[in-house]
Amino acid sequence: MMVSVVGLLAVSVFTSRGTSEPTIETKVGYIVRDLKAIQALEPLQDASGRDWPQQAQVNLTRLKGHVEKAASIAGDLEPQLAAKSSGCIFVKHAVDKIDTEIPLAATATENALTVLLAGTKARQTSLKDENNALGWTGWRGSREEAISELTLLGHDVAITTANADLAFARLKNATGGLDKASAICQ
Repeated sequence: MMVSVVGLLAVSVFTSRGTSEPTIETKVGYIVRDLKAIQALEPLQDASGRDWPQQAQVNLTRLKGHVEKAASIAGDLEPQLAAKSSGCIFVKHAVDKIDTEIPLAATATENALTVLLAGTKARQTSLKDENNALGWTGWRGSREEAISELTLLGHDVAITTANADLAFARLKNATGGLDKASAICQ
């Protein structure tokens, strides 16, 4: 009997530790950390070479991850607006810390996407100009494949740019709503 009581207590102690919700300060710290990580992404350097499309794709994949993270942060903030008690606690610890990081993260993402799109368009234009200078028309094998690849990459960058605009606007709106909620928390 004594062994089963001790066993139940031990199980409840270990399971309650694993299911505890992080503190508001911890959540805010995670959000600020994630926004700073988004800010730290360096745009792809405009280097010539055949491996540029592959490098651009890797960079774009990183940028997509950052956009998804911004949307996730917005999704985490939005429920805070629904409940006055949790919203007020969150407002006291979060809004000013998070609000200052959003424009920096949005600008870093926008700049990286702009550089990526400009590099893609420049390479595409260069290949098309070379085709015209050589008098080539129609399908020319690997050159046309490279142009098609760059067209698809440019399209993907444009879509990611639109998604980034939406994610950061949603994030800004969520922190704006929390900021407005601070008036009722006084």
